[in-house]
Amino acid sequence: MALVEIKDVSIERGGSIIVKNFSASLKPSTITAIIGPNGSGKSSLLAAIAGDISCSKGTISINKSNVADLSLLEQAAVRSVVLQDRNYWLSYSVREVIAMGQSDDAIARIDEILIKLDMADFADQRVTTLSGGEAQRVEIARALIRHSELYLLDEPLSAQDARSKERIIEILKQMRSEGKTILLIAHSDKRDLTWCDDVIDDLA
Repeated sequence: MALVEIKDVSIERGGSIIVKNFSASLKPSTITAIIGPNGSGKSSLLAAIAGDISCSKGTISINKSNVADLSLLEQAAVRSVVLQDRNYWLSYSVREVIAMGQSDDAIARIDEILIKLDMADFADQRVTTLSGGEAQRVEIARALIRHSELYLLDEPLSAQDARSKERIIEILKQMRSEGKTILLIAHSDKRDLTWCDDVIDDLA
C-alpha cells in the first residue's frame, strides 16, 4: 500500500502549467528522488505534497487522506519539510533555531542530530555567520529531530561537500531502515542515485 498517492496532478504557477497530469505513488520505507531540469516543477510538486500550494487539477493523498483536506496541524503531524531557501536575519544560535517551534520530544533529540550531522562544533554559533552548507544542515536538522512518517527535502545535498553528502545519505538510508519514507529533489545523474529506491525523471 502506498503512503503517498499522486493522481493526475497539474500545478499552475504564474499563469503557466508547470506540472501536467502527473501520477506517482510512494511506498512506505523508501527513498524517492525527483530529478530534472530547472523549471520542470520539482519544487512545486514537493510543495504540493507538503500542502503548501494547491493543485489546479488532481489529488494528492497521504495515508489515504487528501492533503487539501488536512489542517496545518494534521499536515505537520505526518510530514517534515526541508525547504531550499534559507534566509537568516536574526542572530539566534544554531541550537536556538533548530529548537524553534518544536515539541519537547523533538528538542530532546537536538544533541543527537547535531552529532549525526557533524554540527556540534558550531551549535552555539550565530546562524547569520554560517556558510551555505552549514545553514542548509540547520534546516535538515530541524526536520530530522521530528518523528514523521514522511520527509520532504528540497535539494538537501546542493550546498554540501563530498563528506557531508555521504553523511546525509547514510542518515537517510538509516531512516529508511527505521520505516521512514523520504522524497527528495536532487540535481544528480540517475546513475548516481543507486541508493534511492526510485527516481522520478518524467515531470518535464
